[in-house]
Amino acid sequence: MKSLNPTIIIAVIIAAVAAITVAWNSPTAFNGILAIIIAAGAALTAAWISRSIKISEFRQKWIDDLRNDISAYVGAAEKWFRKWEEINTLHSEEKERLYRIELFPISNKARVILHRIKLRFNPEVDPEDNHDKIQDDDFLKSLDDLINQNFDPRNTWSDWDKLANDAVEKARKILKREWEVTKKVQIPCPSDFKLICKEK
Repeated sequence: MKSLNPTIIIAVIIAAVAAITVAWNSPTAFNGILAIIIAAGAALTAAWISRSIKISEFRQKWIDDLRNDISAYVGAAEKWFRKWEEINTLHSEEKERLYRIELFPISNKARVILHRIKLRFNPEVDPEDNHDKIQDDDFLKSLDDLINQNFDPRNTWSDWDKLANDAVEKARKILKREWEVTKKVQIPCPSDFKLICKEK
C-alpha cells in the first residue's frame, strides 16, 4: 500500500490540535476530547478500508482483463500457427506472397493482444522493486514463442500445442499469485501514513 490521502491526515491533525486546545482550557472536557480522538481514529480506519477495497477492485479488474487477453492471444496464435503450417508446405514464391497477404494480418492481430498483455506487467528490473520479474519474463517469453516467425519447419501441431499448454500453465500460476494478493487483508504499516509532497 502507498500513503493515505494527505487531506485526511491533515484533517485528523487539525482535529487533534483542536482537542488538545480544548483540554488545556477546560480540563472537564476530557470526554469530548476522547470522543474527538475516537472519531479521528475511526475516520482514518474508514479511509484505509475504503482505499483497500478500491485497490482490490482495480486488481480484480486487472486479473479479469489479463485472463481474457491471454485466452484471446492463445486463440489468435493458434490461428496463426495453423495458417503458417498450411503455407509452409508451398513453393517459396507462393509462400512469400501468402506470408504477406494472409499470415501477416493474423500475426499482427495476435501481436496487438500480446503487447496489451505485456503492458500490464511491471517493467522494473530491480529485484527490490519487482520480486516477480523472473516469473513474469519467463511467462511473456512463452507467449512470444507461440508466434515465433523462426519456427522450425519440422515442427508439428503437437509441438506447438505443448508450447501453448506451457504458456497457459504459467499464466495460471501468475493469475493465482495475483488473486492471492488481491484477497489478502492489507494491514497498514508506518510507511502507509507518510505525507507525500510533490517534488518541485
